[in-house]
Amino acid sequence: MGKETASPASRAAVVRALRALPPAHREILAETVFRDRSVNEAAAALGVPVEVVKDRVYRALRALHGALG
Repeated sequence: MGKETASPASRAAVVRALRALPPAHREILAETVFRDRSVNEAAAALGVPVEVVKDRVYRALRALHGALG
């Protein structure tokens, strides 16, 4: 299957939603989603326990989902 491409308006909405997130949420999404790191790798990079990474990812994705509507 091919990659779906978001419209410019959709991409702009995601960028706005990401910028509106607290820094800790942006940081954890950058580590796990954009840098494609595992939870263990993100925990090591950030110097926090794995459980903290899992909790932050969960909260960040919920916040992002809420912001996007």
